[in-house]
Amino acid sequence: MPINVKHSGAWKEPSKIEIKDGGAWKEVIIGSIKSGGVWKQFFARKFTYTVSSDVNQLDLDAVLSDDNKLGDVDVIIPNSVYVTSNSTGTPALRTGSGVAGILTIINNGYIYGAGGNGGAGNRGFANGHAGSAGGTALYLEKDITLDNNGSILGGGGGGGGGSGGQNWHGGFQQSYSYGSGGGGGGGASYGSGASGGAGAGSGSNGSVYHGGGGGSRTVDDGADGGVGGAGGNIGQAGSAGANTNSSGNVGGSGGSAGTAIENNGNTRTGD
Repeated sequence: MPINVKHSGAWKEPSKIEIKDGGAWKEVIIGSIKSGGVWKQFFARKFTYTVSSDVNQLDLDAVLSDDNKLGDVDVIIPNSVYVTSNSTGTPALRTGSGVAGILTIINNGYIYGAGGNGGAGNRGFANGHAGSAGGTALYLEKDITLDNNGSILGGGGGGGGGSGGQNWHGGFQQSYSYGSGGGGGGGASYGSGASGGAGAGSGSNGSVYHGGGGGSRTVDDGADGGVGGAGGNIGQAGSAGANTNSSGNVGGSGGSAGTAIENNGNTRTGD
């Protein structure tokens, strides 16, 4: 229950309360009163942190001071701001565990995990390589309240590489070809397209929202290389690389989409 004070004829909720203790004024972090034999909280200090510009790998424990984290904290991401990661192994936004009170994340912008890289194409005798999984967007390290009015998405998975082809003539292998590379997954930072084998096309890099396309295949004297799979759009899995018609080799699997919100055993209230 909030407390209000009358200031200049109007009732206002204070952002800071102090009491005199031992001759010195000291700030109250949490205020409680005893009612009906039970202590009830009526005040908690609140700090508001606004993410003012695009940021890579935001860790709230790192950007908030120890003093900021003593009470409740509101984190506001405006509608034009991107919180992203340039590595699938690191979330775009980590809550940290240091906020002592209630941590509220108000997202009006974009929290996007990194896109996965495409899988490389392979030559005859071999399957295509798998695409990489996309990265996590929001990673919880404490209980939070979430007010999501924007977009929170894991990175797109990378496309699988195409398999290599081979063709036999009179019982002897006479020709082979390379599969093309898979496209990078969508996200920010986006995934890289993978290289194809000799003569085969490389996959395209992803963009913030869209996965890159797979590279073009090669055909050598009837030995056809598989086409690389497309990278997944932001929040979606990548496509598998193509099999060949001239051998039993198969294309690499597409990478899975990254996790939008990883609760990590914590509680999320709200959206």
